Amino acid sequence: MKTHKKILFVIASILIVNIVSNLFDYKIDMTEDKRFTLSDASIQVVKKVEKPMQIIVFLKGDFPSYFKRLANETESLLKDFRQQNKQIDFVFINPLNKGNEYINKLIDKGLQPAQINLQKNGKMEQVMIFPWAIIKQNNKEIPVSLLTDSYSQNMEEQIEKSIENLEYALANGIKLMNARKNQKIAVIKGNGELDDMHIADFLINAGKKYRLAPYTLDSVATNPIKTLKDLQAYDLAIVAKPTEKFTEKEKFVLDQFLMNGGRLLLLIDAVKAHKDTLMYRGKTYALNAELNLTDMLFAYGVRISPKLVKDIIAAPVVLKVGQVGKRPQLEQFPWFYSPLAQPVKNHPIGKNLEMVMLDFVSPIDTLKNPTHKTILLNSSPKTRLVGVPTEINFDEIGKKPDLNLYTAGKQIFGVLLEGKIKSAYNHRIKPIPVNKALDEGQSALIVISDGDIVKNQTDKGQPLELGYDKWSKMKYDNKQFLLNAIDYLMDKTGVISLKNKEVKLRFLDQNKLMSELRFWQLINTLFPLILIALSGMAYSMYRKRKYT
Repeated sequence: MKTHKKILFVIASILIVNIVSNLFDYKIDMTEDKRFTLSDASIQVVKKVEKPMQIIVFLKGDFPSYFKRLANETESLLKDFRQQNKQIDFVFINPLNKGNEYINKLIDKGLQPAQINLQKNGKMEQVMIFPWAIIKQNNKEIPVSLLTDSYSQNMEEQIEKSIENLEYALANGIKLMNARKNQKIAVIKGNGELDDMHIADFLINAGKKYRLAPYTLDSVATNPIKTLKDLQAYDLAIVAKPTEKFTEKEKFVLDQFLMNGGRLLLLIDAVKAHKDTLMYRGKTYALNAELNLTDMLFAYGVRISPKLVKDIIAAPVVLKVGQVGKRPQLEQFPWFYSPLAQPVKNHPIGKNLEMVMLDFVSPIDTLKNPTHKTILLNSSPKTRLVGVPTEINFDEIGKKPDLNLYTAGKQIFGVLLEGKIKSAYNHRIKPIPVNKALDEGQSALIVISDGDIVKNQTDKGQPLELGYDKWSKMKYDNKQFLLNAIDYLMDKTGVISLKNKEVKLRFLDQNKLMSELRFWQLINTLFPLILIALSGMAYSMYRKRKYT
């Protein structure tokens, strides 16, 4: 009788534990990289949601296992969000079941599908998948891409990178939805910057998150106080490849904007060289750009040398080498004046990014001062510095480079400066009579020594995607790098740091697996049977000893 009571007690205990555990939504993260634990930044963002918010995820349907894994990771993350704040709800739907009209509406909103080959019933079929989510609150919608762009990885690795980026993508979308007001970006005009057609793709993508407006510095000549005051209403100012000299008043306005907490993204050429002229005439001249920004950048802690960097790791140039009938014969040649810069991977701006294409870029030197500096873009170690003025032509095309000349080492192309920044007009006469000029301030700026990093090509009068080279058909990560840069400069919540979340890949050793395949098959087949037999024998011996 006592034995029966013990058995009933054990069964009742197991049932009670199961019932109680099902009443609570909990999990224990025992992974080394804490991949299933929400960061403090995410928790703060999610808890600030005050009105009902719905997240529609389109990862539902019959698709490959790696996409199912992305769907499962997304669902797990959203459950964590909902656990932190019940105002957040989510639903998974299959857009293919909604009909063509619904699919076309998604595409019109910018939700481009991925085409995946899937084997069904012994046949290869192409499946359309929408790796997207839409965050909805009231009448506002924000699309969120769940699949990171990658041009050099296979799909499984791309999914891994997407899972790493998942928490940032969704938390950042919630942050933008929950923002009291849209942050504002001033696109500086008036000093020969790139026209809107050649920065259209960047502006369109940045405009999905922030309010953009052109802002000319010309008015500083007639009403400098108002110009400075108006600019301080913006959160970030972008200077995209100026070609005309800055006056002291214009520099002072930018300087004081920075000292008052505004952020700057400077994409500037220290050397003036025209690639369009080079392509048309076969040669061009490289000259000092003389933008009058050297002293200002020097005060902040960087110096752009008026030289050009030739890099062995470079983008190709496509040239006509002949003609067959009416069709020209085109061939690609390495063009060492177009370095492929490598983003620094241990920083949120460069995380998971591949090469960034530059044109006629100059080296950056960092100077010792209290401002914290982070390198964002580097060259390869095989570089050569070319002084200006100099003539650049296509005579070297097709010639094998002399590696003995490429000994300048790794060069810096992009720097982030943040923290306490001293004014370039500290202990100097101010060009504008302001009541109170700041000599230092807490802020951040990014300096890239190439204005063409933001320039998109055009085709038939329409802008192409930033980072796409229509001649070589190659894609580079210019767009994502710059979007990450403005996200970093605009972020005051720490959400951008989620990009540094790393999921360690643990692949099986295929060679070892094949060599030990039979051994492990036997272990998995026989070991459970042997264990059951031994348990039965032990229990039988126990009963004999107890009841004999």
